[in-house]
Amino acid sequence: MSELTAVKNIEFSIDKTQKRASGMRFIEPYILISPALLSLFVFLYYPFLKTIALSLSITNSQGVAKAFVGFRNYFRIFSEDGFWETLLRTFYFSGIVIVLSMVLGFLTSVLANVKGKAFAPFGIVFSMPLAAASSGVAIVFQKMFDPASGIINKIFGVNCQWFLDPGIALPLTAVVTVWMMSGTNFIFMNAGMKNIPAELYESAEIDGAGFFSKFIHITLPGISPVMFFVLTLNVVSAFQAFAQVNVITQGGPGDATKILVFSIYRDAFFNFRFDFAAAQSVVLFLIIFIITLIQFKNEKRMVHYS
Repeated sequence: MSELTAVKNIEFSIDKTQKRASGMRFIEPYILISPALLSLFVFLYYPFLKTIALSLSITNSQGVAKAFVGFRNYFRIFSEDGFWETLLRTFYFSGIVIVLSMVLGFLTSVLANVKGKAFAPFGIVFSMPLAAASSGVAIVFQKMFDPASGIINKIFGVNCQWFLDPGIALPLTAVVTVWMMSGTNFIFMNAGMKNIPAELYESAEIDGAGFFSKFIHITLPGISPVMFFVLTLNVVSAFQAFAQVNVITQGGPGDATKILVFSIYRDAFFNFRFDFAAAQSVVLFLIIFIITLIQFKNEKRMVHYS
C-alpha cells in the first residue's frame, strides 16, 4: 500500500512538473517579446490613441482635452476652404514625388547594373543621398536656389525667384524631396535587379531577344516585388514629407507649399489648436491607410513572383 502511494506521489509530482514546464513554454515567448510590445505601446499605439481622443475633444492652449465634442472638429476642418486647398496641394505634391522618385530609382538602378568599369562608381554615387540628413539637404538646396546669391541663377544666367515664386515653389520642393528619397529607392531596386538570375538573360539572348524585349519580359517582372514595396514606402514618405517644407519655404510663399503635414504642425505649435491638428492627423492617417489598402488589394496584378 505504501509502495502504491509512493508511486502515485511520484506520478503526481511528474505531472505537476510537466504542467509547470508546459505553462512556462506558453508564457516564455510573451515574456521575451514584452520589451518590444511595451516600446510599441508607449511610442506608437498610445500616441495614436491619444491623437484620436484629442480629435474628438476641445483642447486648451496646452493640448489638454477639456470636453468631448464627437466629430465636430472633423466637420469644422472639412467646412474650411483652406483645408480642401491644402488637401489638393498635398495630393499634387505627393503625386510628383511618388512618380519621379520611382522613375529616378529605377533609372539609377539600371545604370548601376550596366557592365563596364565606367559604371562601377554609380552604385556609391546613387546611394549617397541616403546618408544625408533631410534638414541639411534642405538648407543646401535653399542656398543653391537663393535668388540673390544662389549658384543656380549664376550658372544659367537667369533671375528666377525659385522658392519665392508661388507657381514654382511646390514642384521645386517636390523635386528636392525626390532627390532625398532617391538613395533609398536605388538601394532597394538595385538589390532587386541583382537578384534576377543571369541565366534568364542568357537564355533570352540565345532566343534572339533584344534589349527592350528582355527589359519588358524579364527585368520588369523580376523587380516587380521590390517595386511594389518601394511604391508603398514612397507613398508613406511623400505624404509625411515635412523637413524640406519647414526649412526651405515654411509653407510659403503665401500658402503655396502648405501641405497637410505642415498644416498640422502650424495648427498645433503656432496656433495652439491641438484638437484641429489631431483631427487633421487622423485624416492623413486614413488617406495613407486607404491608398496602401488599395495597393495591397491589387498586389496580385502588380507583382510577379515566379
